[in-house]
Amino acid sequence: MLLASSTKQIDSNLTSLAAQIEQENPGLSVLAARQFRFAIRQTPLEVAISEPREFNVLEEFILRAGVEFDPAPTLQELADLLGLDQVFVKTAATNLVNLDILDVADHGRITIAPQGQDFVEKGAVSRSQIQSIYAISDPLNQTLTFGFDALPAESLNLPNLAELVSLEHQISDLAELSITEMQPLIQASGLGIHAPANGKIVSECAVIGDDMDIWQIVSVFVLLDAIANKTTIQARQGKQILETASNRLNELESQQKLLNELCKSTAEIPQPESETIPVPKTPKKSSKKKAKEIESGNK
Repeated sequence: MLLASSTKQIDSNLTSLAAQIEQENPGLSVLAARQFRFAIRQTPLEVAISEPREFNVLEEFILRAGVEFDPAPTLQELADLLGLDQVFVKTAATNLVNLDILDVADHGRITIAPQGQDFVEKGAVSRSQIQSIYAISDPLNQTLTFGFDALPAESLNLPNLAELVSLEHQISDLAELSITEMQPLIQASGLGIHAPANGKIVSECAVIGDDMDIWQIVSVFVLLDAIANKTTIQARQGKQILETASNRLNELESQQKLLNELCKSTAEIPQPESETIPVPKTPKKSSKKKAKEIESGNK
């Protein structure tokens, strides 16, 4: 016989969701539903992002002059040719020197730097900026994601799921990952800072602070499928089913530790039978032999 709702181990704040699950899935019965906390790990990082920048008109003119003029002009000659104050030409040239694209001799004559030839041909230069991000390692869902904002740290007065099942982070030490290993993970997080198709590349990544545990809530349901004659565990955050976490908890279910804790006792886990209402049994009629024995005893 299925457990009555009063004897099921269902947290009070999960009763409506448990009822919804049973209503939407007539073949399922929720035997237990409890909330736990588990820790995800947040790590602060700094990344260097390189992206292309087109040359402005003055920069492009200076570079073309360095390539096409023979001999190459001086900054003063360029200023005179353009009718500009030498200050503007010198400022633009200094930017190109800082980008390792242009060399300027002491007397002001310009030449294209060896490593700057490719940028001149492309008509753009790679500029770099520093961005702070956070790596989030989730041991329950086995994911490593990245975000711009730190997650809020809150205390939760719930049982720790890690005391019932082993929760290991997918990647133990971010500092040991190479940049080529980090790049696809950052790209998959959708931050837009690593987009090779647009020329944006995360070229460096460094851990800049200590790891912090951030508590999360997970709801764990024990479901009885009467048709399949099977008991399964399902993990949810809100109404969202966590497929990876559910599969993992079901793999560990054979150890019975989690299932026992959820249902309090394996003796309370019923066999899949149709739900019935107990009815008082009709007393059996005494046999004739029994009746005669009773009469003999009364004489």
